[in-house]
Amino acid sequence: MVDSDALHSAVTAQIEGFASAADGGVRSVLVKTLDAPRLTAAHQADLVLPAASLAKMILGVALFESAERGEIDPGARVRIDSLPGTMYPSVLQAFDPDSTVTVRELCGFALVTSDNPAAEHLRAILGQGRIDTTIKALGLHSTAFPAGFSERELGPLGRANTTTAEDMLRLIEYVDRAPHLEPVRRYLVNYLRNDRIPSRLDDDVPVRHKTGSLRGIVNDAGIVLHPAARIAMVFLTEGQSDNVRTAQEIGEVSERIVRIIAEGAAL
Repeated sequence: MVDSDALHSAVTAQIEGFASAADGGVRSVLVKTLDAPRLTAAHQADLVLPAASLAKMILGVALFESAERGEIDPGARVRIDSLPGTMYPSVLQAFDPDSTVTVRELCGFALVTSDNPAAEHLRAILGQGRIDTTIKALGLHSTAFPAGFSERELGPLGRANTTTAEDMLRLIEYVDRAPHLEPVRRYLVNYLRNDRIPSRLDDDVPVRHKTGSLRGIVNDAGIVLHPAARIAMVFLTEGQSDNVRTAQEIGEVSERIVRIIAEGAAL
């Protein structure tokens, strides 16, 4: 029989250890198992922090919610040369300028590669009204998404997109259970920036997740699809002195938490 108190204490100790290593910055963590053994452990999960590219998951949900209502055609085609440019690497540079892709495919690029021009076009198609409606409908009461992903908005303005670990958990749980969001689930499990949560897990353990980064901000949110138990994890940070080190620490603590829960589930 699983000792629930011991399991909770072990996971909480890992979370507190990660949070206390913030080196002057702030770290918010929320871990929840979606199968037995049931467990929820957190550190400052209600703290409002910059979302960075985690907000792109909201765009994906808003797109397919709007498509369900018949408001947007995800199969509509868009010319590559009509999309906004960027100084950063973009998967769209692999296409000829006169090529076309569908809105659905742009959503895939935004979530599989975190492509900023694709995300910007989705944001323009949706409009602020549909984005805010989605945030409200999902009960993301501490989330705000007023800025986009253009170069102009990726500095101080980009930090206006805020959320909490609690809100991100609600979002990824909704993506997990809503039938019409199967494309979003497929995009997230194929996310190419496979650092942070998945970085130290075995290659055969899928992780459906999305990262977010700005200077001093190292975020990740997703679900570890472990055979023993599905484990939702959210990491939000701010004021990190070394983004690379924080990303490594997220991977290390994620591996330890998954191992603790998997061993507990086996009892």
